[in-house]
Amino acid sequence: MADDKKEKWLNWLALSTLIFSAAATLGSSKAGGYSGKATTSQILASDQWAFFQAKSVKQHTYELQRDALTLQALNAPEATQPKYKEATDRYSKSIAKYEGEKTEIKAKAEELEKTRDSASKFAGMFGKAVLYLQIGIMISALAALLKKRPLWWLSFLPGITGLIYFINAMWLSR
Repeated sequence: MADDKKEKWLNWLALSTLIFSAAATLGSSKAGGYSGKATTSQILASDQWAFFQAKSVKQHTYELQRDALTLQALNAPEATQPKYKEATDRYSKSIAKYEGEKTEIKAKAEELEKTRDSASKFAGMFGKAVLYLQIGIMISALAALLKKRPLWWLSFLPGITGLIYFINAMWLSR
């Protein structure tokens, strides 16, 4: 009869370990997916910021040219003033165009950074869940190996903590 009781709790131990393992597997997959998304978003945001910098350099070049022409126009004969005005207006239009493009690029980069931050947050949450679940699995395995019921009960502390992190991450990441 003692063997029947022991066998019964070992079945429950196997079931709890299976639940912890399934959640750890899904959590690990989710953590990897979110980690990849965070990395990709960071790369794309960096590309956008580099594009922003390139536009800034071009805009600055036009500003320098416009300012130089404006100064030259001060000493130029009256007959050439319309040409200077035409050239400085062209530069001003290009400057305005680059300013508009930079605004769009900046918004895109900031949106990608938000995506990165969100994905990093969820990767961390799933990662923490997996950590606790693995500790629970390890203690469960030790309990099965030694056939010590108190160790099995101890496995519930990290195991259930991991399940709570996992469920919370799943709920919030919907």
